Amino acid sequence: MINTDSTPKTHIEASTEVESNEPIKKEDTMKEFYQLRNNLLIGTVSIGVAVFILVWCFYSLNTSLNYLLGACFSLVYINMLAREVERVGTFKKKIGATRLAIFVGLIIVATQREQLQVIPIFLGFMTYKVAILFYILPNSLLGNLNKSEKKG
Repeated sequence: MINTDSTPKTHIEASTEVESNEPIKKEDTMKEFYQLRNNLLIGTVSIGVAVFILVWCFYSLNTSLNYLLGACFSLVYINMLAREVERVGTFKKKIGATRLAIFVGLIIVATQREQLQVIPIFLGFMTYKVAILFYILPNSLLGNLNKSEKKG
């Protein structure tokens, strides 16, 4: 098919390559989802403990405990997110924003208490995002390497 129109195409055609002729089973998809959830929870705990120890060494125990508080709420948040994603296909039609209340409540409590520090708590809460990056980056980089090896 030759495109005689000089305007650039604005859509991207999806790749229809399928490695096997079998349809994707719901059990396989859920197994992959549970594995992802467990990897993210383990990654969040690992990163949280490592950063807790580093902050304790370089700053103070109070600052590191504030970070740990945020990291604990990060675990609660990612667990709630996983539960909502798990229910999307069966019970729910869309994902709600109730998890946002956890973050807002945590920050409000941190600003009202003199013993709590907002920045370490916020950074602790963002630990789950670091865990996601540590999971996604190697998979995407290795995925691109595997695709380039198959072409060659």
